[in-house]
Amino acid sequence: MCMTRVKIAVFSIILSLFAGAYADVFPVPEYGYVIDFPEGFSLEDGSEDLSMMLFKHTMLPVQVLVKVWSQDSYASAEAALQGTFLKLGASGETASLVWRNRTCAVSKMTLQNAALTEKHSGWSCVIPLAEKKGWLTVLSYAPAEVAFDCEQFLLSVLDSVMTDRGSYKDCGIITTYAYPSGPKKELLLTIGGKKVKTQIGVDDDTAAQFLIDREWAVFTLFANTKYAIEAWQRFYRMVARDSMGRTKKIAFDIQNALLPDAQQTDSSQPLAAIAQELLFWTQHFKYERASDSADKADFASIPSVLKGGASDCDSRSMLIAVLLRHMGADTCIFISAAYSHAMLGVAFPDKKGQTIHVDGADYLVGETTAKNLTLGMMDASMQDRDKWYPVMFYD
Repeated sequence: MCMTRVKIAVFSIILSLFAGAYADVFPVPEYGYVIDFPEGFSLEDGSEDLSMMLFKHTMLPVQVLVKVWSQDSYASAEAALQGTFLKLGASGETASLVWRNRTCAVSKMTLQNAALTEKHSGWSCVIPLAEKKGWLTVLSYAPAEVAFDCEQFLLSVLDSVMTDRGSYKDCGIITTYAYPSGPKKELLLTIGGKKVKTQIGVDDDTAAQFLIDREWAVFTLFANTKYAIEAWQRFYRMVARDSMGRTKKIAFDIQNALLPDAQQTDSSQPLAAIAQELLFWTQHFKYERASDSADKADFASIPSVLKGGASDCDSRSMLIAVLLRHMGADTCIFISAAYSHAMLGVAFPDKKGQTIHVDGADYLVGETTAKNLTLGMMDASMQDRDKWYPVMFYD
């Protein structure tokens, strides 16, 4: 097959894969990985077998090279990364970390080769793929003189890599590298009159804020562009994924504590009864915006809210959504610039109330900032569905 036909074939395959719910979520089923790119990337080149792809950003001088090396090419993730550097004319010290129970490698790198007219800098990682499908290598880089200004963006690319279904609900590789899992401390919650004893990471609020600050910096790059809504949705997707990684045990302990009463309240759908208790619970949180500055996200991290910190509509909606999703519910959140508001969305087909339709499902809305409202109740002044945007989680 000639090179032109190879490229056309690759582009056709990729475009068919990318025609999903999120504009820049790139799944490659052949190797079992997904990358939720920031908006604005285009595929520039690729191999017929999809083992190599080069992406360029349409607004920023950023490139992302994705390469899957065969399993027998290298003995370890660090060896794969150093081998990649050798082939590309790159250099950088590598560090090992355990992510998704696999030994991976991360490096801050410099890159200079015949394909680049100037020195580039950036970040890279290698992740062993499931079922011995190979070494997933991702390099995110920009010209050296602007790389520091692009660093949050470059890191966001790597942190959006997902390599198995469990990673859809877990902290990303870069956030894990910056804040490895540490000690836990006891956390006591009171929900629906029940005392829930659970645990939370000592540094989870700091780590979560690290991701929020980074992703907000990425979002602001697109705030006044045609990508604004999609970038806003991606910000919340990235926060939701990180939050789910920090709330697995908490969700399990809450469900165990509330389930007996929920089964008595609603024997057919006890999860709906739990959802209602969580809604009542968050409605009584202390209300306070996280920030009034455009330079900082107006979003309180989920760990900080769980530890008793103040919150507002989006963090409360996110909290319930991630907890219920761990319990098996189909959830999302809805955001609106027109109404400056956010709401919970949860699909319970047999429950009546105000819903918003997304991708074939009706999501009951949940209002978290007005006390004693039940699922399916919605302010009469905010019922224009065209002014609400769904943030759908990875599935």
